[in-house]
Amino acid sequence: MCKFRLKYGLPQRAALYSLLCLGLLISVQLSAQVSSNKGWFESTYNYGCQGLTVIITHTRTGAGALFYGFEGSKADPIGGTNFEGSFTEGTSESYTYTDPGTYYIVVVDQSGSGSDADRTDILEVTVVPDQPPAITGRGCSSNTIELTFNKSNDPYDSYFIQFGDGNSITTDGNAPLFYNYPSEGTYTISMQGRFNEGHHFSCSTYEINFTAFDQVTVPQLTAIEVQSETSISLAYTPLLEELNYLLQINRGAGFEDLQPLSPSTNPESVVLDNPSFNTTTNYYGFRIIAEDQCQTSSATSEAGYSIAFSISGESVDQTFDLLMDWSTGAQNFNTINLLKDANNFQTFNTSSATNEPFSFAECTALGTFYMQTNINGITSVSISQSPFTTSPTTLPALTEPQVEIRGAVIELEFPPTHFPLGEYIVYRKDTAPDFQEVFRTASANYTDTTIPSGTSEICYRIAYVDECGNQSEVSTESCLVLSTSLGVPNAFSPNGDQINDEFKISEGIYANFKMAIFNRWGTLIYYSTDPAKGWNGDYKDQPARSGTYLYQISFQNADNLLITKSGSFVLIR
Repeated sequence: MCKFRLKYGLPQRAALYSLLCLGLLISVQLSAQVSSNKGWFESTYNYGCQGLTVIITHTRTGAGALFYGFEGSKADPIGGTNFEGSFTEGTSESYTYTDPGTYYIVVVDQSGSGSDADRTDILEVTVVPDQPPAITGRGCSSNTIELTFNKSNDPYDSYFIQFGDGNSITTDGNAPLFYNYPSEGTYTISMQGRFNEGHHFSCSTYEINFTAFDQVTVPQLTAIEVQSETSISLAYTPLLEELNYLLQINRGAGFEDLQPLSPSTNPESVVLDNPSFNTTTNYYGFRIIAEDQCQTSSATSEAGYSIAFSISGESVDQTFDLLMDWSTGAQNFNTINLLKDANNFQTFNTSSATNEPFSFAECTALGTFYMQTNINGITSVSISQSPFTTSPTTLPALTEPQVEIRGAVIELEFPPTHFPLGEYIVYRKDTAPDFQEVFRTASANYTDTTIPSGTSEICYRIAYVDECGNQSEVSTESCLVLSTSLGVPNAFSPNGDQINDEFKISEGIYANFKMAIFNRWGTLIYYSTDPAKGWNGDYKDQPARSGTYLYQISFQNADNLLITKSGSFVLIR
């Protein structure tokens, strides 16, 4: 059974459409004969789409043969027409027009006399482009389609519609047409334009697919992800072509229209890149409204909320310390998770927090953080934040190193670091006026053997680098005065009691040091260029005799002046 209704529901038009169902409303001349101006011949059609085939029949009684041309000239019927042949009374000829345009069928009585006008007869033929009917279909609830006709955009007088369910109609298209399908489903609708006087079979049939639906399907947001400070991505269940969609936003003062969503360009997701967004401090609510194309029925999705998230404070002392802020919608809120490197780190039951503290024992315990929650079945993810990346992380300074002279070198001992060590950095001030980096080491002890000649005072400062490459501030300085006055003992007793067992000068830094020891007959007993070493009382691997010995010592002082000293001492056994 056919089911139609008019947009405005007028009873008179409803009655007319009932007649349409019986095929009685519009009578179209499908195969009428069109007479030429003088009636010398008739044509099956004088109007149609490109591909129009016309058949002309000689109808002039007793005139004999007439010459004919299907693409003749109206202005110069005889001279401007390329005649294709002749035909006699009662016979017919056919021709197909493949291109749009206005054409003139011209026949000439070659046996007649008089003017050109007296000897010719003409019929005008109009051929229009074969184009789709200007019909727009809109889906309505209750399994209904609304067809709207824009007759100014096509040449047709009427339209033949087949609805794909066995029903069809011919309509003049002067008013919108509603058609109710018996059930939900996808139907192929065929449409053909027709003419009141003309050949419509040369016009193509065009098809569209239409999905009938009873109720508007409720849209569903599935995910909200903050991608940057001004960009948010939304995901949702696939949009249906038969519905219109509108995205709304809540900036804190209620929902307002943001933008339409297109099933063809954004079928399942959309990225909102908006300079007015500030996703680290503000959260936003979103929902989708679905409406049938007739604007008679709508459905609204559950609301989802983005998460505003930021690291509001960073500091380093004995630990790496962070302060975090977050906020999201409180409606139907349950819990929110803080994730570190995509793993759940901590769960909170509050939808917002300010300056929430977190501490980490070492740099490797840090990572990339973001918040995640699920509200109304919608997963929401904040922007990702990595701490200590906007500026170099400076670790707290260590105490100064312990320094001690050991002969011609200086031994350094470094304090323990606050965090796992990468390496120590040692700065030294010697003969140069400023501190310079002199070496790096991963050991807590170091022997400095590279002291420049002429150094009278030496100072050290240290820093360190942790295992992530973060560097500390520089420590305070630790200094030593390097004496150039010799402390020479006047006796020693090499008896193995660890007390005064060597003849050795006092600790100090001596450049170009030389020490020679002689017995009282002038024999060289011992020679050394290392001020850290002394004579143990042996000569040629045998204990030397007790008695008096002589020494000669030379070196360069801090001013690079040569200092020499000689004297005697006693070896006691």
